[in-house]
Amino acid sequence: MNTALSEPKTLGSDDPVGRLRLLSRLTAAFLLDTVAIVRGDDGHLIDTLLLSAATQANIADIIRQPELQAAFADAVPPDEMRRPVSINALAASLSMPFETVRRRIAGLVRDGHCVLVEGGVVVPSKVLSDPRYYADAFRGYERLRAFYYQLGDQHLLGPLPAAEADLSHGVFPIRAVSRIAGAYVLRVVELLATFGSVPDSIITMEVFRSNTEHLAHSARGGPGFDDMVGDEHRAPISVGALARRVGMPPETVRRHAARLEEVGVLVRVDGGLIVPSRFLARPLLRRKLVANAGNLQRMFASLARLGVLEVWDNLPVIEAEAAGRAA
Repeated sequence: MNTALSEPKTLGSDDPVGRLRLLSRLTAAFLLDTVAIVRGDDGHLIDTLLLSAATQANIADIIRQPELQAAFADAVPPDEMRRPVSINALAASLSMPFETVRRRIAGLVRDGHCVLVEGGVVVPSKVLSDPRYYADAFRGYERLRAFYYQLGDQHLLGPLPAAEADLSHGVFPIRAVSRIAGAYVLRVVELLATFGSVPDSIITMEVFRSNTEHLAHSARGGPGFDDMVGDEHRAPISVGALARRVGMPPETVRRHAARLEEVGVLVRVDGGLIVPSRFLARPLLRRKLVANAGNLQRMFASLARLGVLEVWDNLPVIEAEAAGRAA
């Protein structure tokens, strides 16, 4: 396959707007599943995002260099290669109040998830070497692989750059993929921050996902941005079900949902909440969808340069050969 996401204007001459809408639905599901995997059954959403942001900042130099990514494709970089990140920088990257971030980081330090050093916060290698972290990284790896195949099946992908790094034979680049995917997720969080707090953004995205996950991929609305799937076709979600999906207390979700209703992001209908089409047609959101498509292309380009997509494209052949040997 060896493909990459096209820019929105080249998503297809037949129905570029509809394809962009489909892309937004598939992306929302991938993002929410990824956040849920990292958060786990009892993790706090804000803590999860803070640790992810700190981890990404610590290894930013590695992420930018394909040869280092390949060297640590399935290994944890040592602490001496990690660059501390300030609490102020973390707060800015997630559009969160400094005092909230300082308080949450203090709790994470107390619980042993990160350390404070000169220059800021570091998530040490001993934390990232925990088997539970690796298990989550593998689940995230498989979810991204499924997303890649899904985009290819829907013809939402275009040509990708050639591999620039040579992965060792038999190495599954789970940790490298986790780093690349984590960087993409955080870019999306930054994009959505203009609509409110991080919980607001996650709640809105989950309502949108729940409203539309029953729709067939062919259900894309009309050719214009204002001609989208009607609200009557969106499946509402109750506050209780929403709280379970995002892993937040029902009262917290209820409070955020009420504020989002006040500003028109959510609408309460019979059966629960929906993200109405009038909000989805806003020019600002339209620009966010276009920007997200560009971020997706960068993520898949990084995976291609690292040689990950070459591994994924050859997996059916590898699995078939393994089955033949077993027979």
